[in-house]
Amino acid sequence: MNKGNTKMNQKYQEGLDIIKKSKLKITKKRLTLLAYLADFSEEYVSVTSVNSYMHSIYPTASHNTIYNNIKEFVSLGIIEQRNKDGKLSVKYQCDFNQIHHGHFFCNQCNRVIKISGDTALNKLLGMNNFEFSEVHLEVFGTCDQCMKNKNS
Repeated sequence: MNKGNTKMNQKYQEGLDIIKKSKLKITKKRLTLLAYLADFSEEYVSVTSVNSYMHSIYPTASHNTIYNNIKEFVSLGIIEQRNKDGKLSVKYQCDFNQIHHGHFFCNQCNRVIKISGDTALNKLLGMNNFEFSEVHLEVFGTCDQCMKNKNS
């Protein structure tokens, strides 16, 4: 985790607060995993990469233990997961206050940008009197920064 980045420190702390309120024990491995994943709030990282990182620090850690911790983090809402072409990837929750949201994926820079929560999605989809229990909205294209670079 980038200790100098206040935004990342805040995200880490939000995740840590969620773990503290849960039934999970706070372990060194979970804290390391949380710190690593906190750097991935704007892009997905493969579970394979997460596993490799954790093994670089804890060579005897089992794949099952790492994967089970990832599943626990998903169930607590600390991280989001997606399965694309049979490959599981995760990213840190980009908005703990709006769990229901979609994502815009930039095809150029691979940045992932949050599409606002319930109220904006309801309005966007023309579903003002609906309540979402789960959202899986993915939009792909070119982000504003890449468009600016493209047109320069």
